[in-house]
Amino acid sequence: MAGKILTPILPVEMEWILEDEAELYNKKDEEETVKDVLIRNLRVEGGNFSSMRFSAVLFENCMFQDCNFEKGEFTDVIFQSCDISNCSFENSYFNRILFRSSKGMGAKFCGNTMLHTLVENSNFNYVNFDSSKLEQIRFSDTQIQGGSLSQCRCKAVEWSRANLEHVSFFQTLMAGMDFTDSIIHSLVLSENCHEVRGAVVDLYQAAELAKYLGIVIKNV
Repeated sequence: MAGKILTPILPVEMEWILEDEAELYNKKDEEETVKDVLIRNLRVEGGNFSSMRFSAVLFENCMFQDCNFEKGEFTDVIFQSCDISNCSFENSYFNRILFRSSKGMGAKFCGNTMLHTLVENSNFNYVNFDSSKLEQIRFSDTQIQGGSLSQCRCKAVEWSRANLEHVSFFQTLMAGMDFTDSIIHSLVLSENCHEVRGAVVDLYQAAELAKYLGIVIKNV
């Protein structure tokens, strides 16, 4: 895969530590960028953090359930051991991001620009990336079952030991993507299956994809 994925750049020592939900809301009310901050142990349900900017931030052991981060900006951000399930990050910008050992079940990343992003050892089942620009992205050791990447513009997207069962790639070109060590059963594709042209698969995966074309492979 061409190019190198850039990792988040964080200061050696964070400027301050945020452990109170109210402080986060103060930053939103003042329209200030949350910068050089360790945010840890927060438990928030239904919070509205839309249009906020985060730069050089480490989220550690946080739980955001059903929260709104729409139209946000995230640069040099790490989510470590966090739960962002069912949160909305729609129409947001991400650059140099790491999700590690985190849960994002049902999270919405629709209409995003997502650059230089790593998702490692995480559960992103039923995640939605529809209509997003995805460039220099790697999903490794991650569950994405039932997720959706429909109508995405992809460049240098890597899959490493990812579970992509029942994922929708409708109107998303998969050319150049290597799926050989991932699971791709029961993908959702368009009627002519043009999405799979140029995808890199092994023999067993090729047999699976052949079913979409009405081809029956007979054992001899």
